Amino acid sequence: MATQPERLKMGRTLKIGSFHVGSAFSDILLSAVWNRILISNLGLPAGPVAILAALRYLLAPLSIWAGDRSDRHPIFGKYRLPYIWGGRAMMALGLLLIPPSTLFLAEDPSSVMGWGLATLCFVVCGAGTLISGSPFLALLRDSAPPSKRGQALSIAQIMLLFAFSMAPALYGALIKNYDQASLWRAVLIGVGLAIPFWFFSLWGEDHHDPQANPQEEQIPLRTIMGMIWGDPRARTFFVFLSLAMISVFAQDALLEPFGGDVFGLDVGATTRWNAFWGLAVLVSMVGGTIITRKRAPHEQVGTTLIGLGATMVAMVLLGVVAILKIQAAMIPTIIIFGLGFGIQTVGTISLLMAMTSDRHAGAYLGFWSLAQLVFRGVGMGLGGVIRDMVLAATNSHTIAYGSVFLLEAVGLAGCIMLLMRIDVVGFARGAMPSTHDRIAALAD
Repeated sequence: MATQPERLKMGRTLKIGSFHVGSAFSDILLSAVWNRILISNLGLPAGPVAILAALRYLLAPLSIWAGDRSDRHPIFGKYRLPYIWGGRAMMALGLLLIPPSTLFLAEDPSSVMGWGLATLCFVVCGAGTLISGSPFLALLRDSAPPSKRGQALSIAQIMLLFAFSMAPALYGALIKNYDQASLWRAVLIGVGLAIPFWFFSLWGEDHHDPQANPQEEQIPLRTIMGMIWGDPRARTFFVFLSLAMISVFAQDALLEPFGGDVFGLDVGATTRWNAFWGLAVLVSMVGGTIITRKRAPHEQVGTTLIGLGATMVAMVLLGVVAILKIQAAMIPTIIIFGLGFGIQTVGTISLLMAMTSDRHAGAYLGFWSLAQLVFRGVGMGLGGVIRDMVLAATNSHTIAYGSVFLLEAVGLAGCIMLLMRIDVVGFARGAMPSTHDRIAALAD
């Protein structure tokens, strides 16, 4: 008798994915609205504000800890929800510190109380994000049949992109000109909108059923991490994710300054580049998810390679555009970049699910989240450092920016070679690493 194909419950996936609508309201408030007020409206130096925003990278190991706890240690009989809702409650409380800290800093830019509250806000919100992040990914993974887990996560990410496109318009309408009243209104409305999405999207969705026996449940997290790192396939996948984050996001803080320094464009013109890029990412993610919907997560290596190749081509083109100052080619190149990155994201999301053990899903997803979070920050910082070093050596903005883009292309070529060496299919089927895998790992 033929086996019925596994089906993704679209209504349930959309319900769980709406969690990200709340995420967009909170993230935009913290990373965009507040940053803009502190730097542009209050005239505070960008350096200290950037350092505060980077504090969450120091807390990144929390994602592994929370993921592991949600695998094995229930609270009131639930495994995932207490950590997700607990982390989001921390975020909501942290966001309420934005107006008072801004008030102190507006009165005195060197206010100890103002900087103290701002630091507390970033730390609490960052910790809340990390504590809730990997358990949410694990819950989403639990909700879908094995062959549809990548598709479920792709749908959730698409909903996040949609929400990110809507939230700025709301905050722009609420804070046309900065004052304490409008900031309080924006924070309260933002938090008030986020909380219902965080709560109702996951109500009744925690069905985690640990497969480990009681003895196995007592395995320390250090031992589990040793097991993960001891598998050469997982180790190579971690390196792949890390290099991919560096190679894609080294340009993240440079693209708009590049437009001003090389082409003399104003802020409005370079901001429109983001719109083209974001639309291209959205189109390719939606299209990629639909086209590959019948593929199991471990069958998405080819999709990821296509995305990496397209993104690499875009980086080469950006390098050429920068060095030769071909302004007319910028928008087509940015569109290629967005399309490639969207396809790469669809494939990588599926591989995250394929390269995750059922027994320790939270710990694995926390580990992959750690790679993405930390090395995205490393990439952004490294891009700025390389740009400054080349500029100091050559006194040429075109060569400085072009060097960053071309080095990103080299990194993406390395990602392609790394991914082709990983036995994703064998890992997904529970096979032990082969002798070839172990020898290749020793050669790294």
